[in-house]
Amino acid sequence: MLTGLIQFLVSAVTSILGVILLFRAWVFVWALSPRHPFVQVTRRTTDWLVEPLSKAVPRRGNADWPSLVGALLVAVLTMLIEKAITGLPATPVGLVLAPAALVIRWGLEMISWGAFLWVILTWFNPQSPMTYALGMLIEPFVRPVRRVLPMFGRFDFSPVAVILLANIGLIVVTPISHGYIPL
Repeated sequence: MLTGLIQFLVSAVTSILGVILLFRAWVFVWALSPRHPFVQVTRRTTDWLVEPLSKAVPRRGNADWPSLVGALLVAVLTMLIEKAITGLPATPVGLVLAPAALVIRWGLEMISWGAFLWVILTWFNPQSPMTYALGMLIEPFVRPVRRVLPMFGRFDFSPVAVILLANIGLIVVTPISHGYIPL
């Protein structure tokens, strides 16, 4: 029971940190103002890791490589801690693929939750600056689905389809992110 609790806490803390690092990289791509609350929160929570990494891995173009490398390092650390806690035998292929799959899992979770929050915000406060910013960040994932899925009256179901597609991706990626390689 204690092992399960420790494993849950490690997974929760590292998942939150990993998602924030990926979100920081995504916000960097969209060049939000440094004064935007999204940017401030991500910087305050991740500068301790990203700033030292930026000395070794510079930002190039519109990619925040230090944040992405930080997310991968957190994923590797998560896998090593989970394997140490559970004592499960780890295959070399599983230890290589699992951190990359974990980063992909965090990205899919971020897309799914971001689209869900955006839908809720558009219902209750569509004119909010936060609704606009979140919509701008989610739009690249919604736009291709919107081209295929027509609107039904005034209802746009493309964010719901994005949430469903992200969750289907999670069904595929989650076992790999735990080190299980389907044959």
